[in-house]
Amino acid sequence: MGPSTADVRRAYLAAGLNLSKTYADLPDHIATEMEFMQFLCAEETRLAQEGNNEAASKMKDMQREFHKNHIEPWVGDFADCIERSTTSPFYKATASLLKEFVKSETDYLSEAE
Repeated sequence: MGPSTADVRRAYLAAGLNLSKTYADLPDHIATEMEFMQFLCAEETRLAQEGNNEAASKMKDMQREFHKNHIEPWVGDFADCIERSTTSPFYKATASLLKEFVKSETDYLSEAE
């Protein structure tokens, strides 16, 4: 539970989310961070469809900030580590897909500024 973990928890709270008391992993687990990004994307879409463009823009800004500060800096190294440490074609492909997905999100969120 270092500074990064606490910062991730603050980001969740700022978006109106709180982890369940029964949640067993750390808040900065990759699956939790990806699910949070999905939540932000879904909220952006919902708000835009409702015509609340200002709130939708805020969700996009939260996506951009969270991705830049909490996903982009370490996921590439994480995926590289998986690719180096496994002989499983499934996990190698999953790690490669993860890197490509994060890169595409980086590009998308940079263009959306």
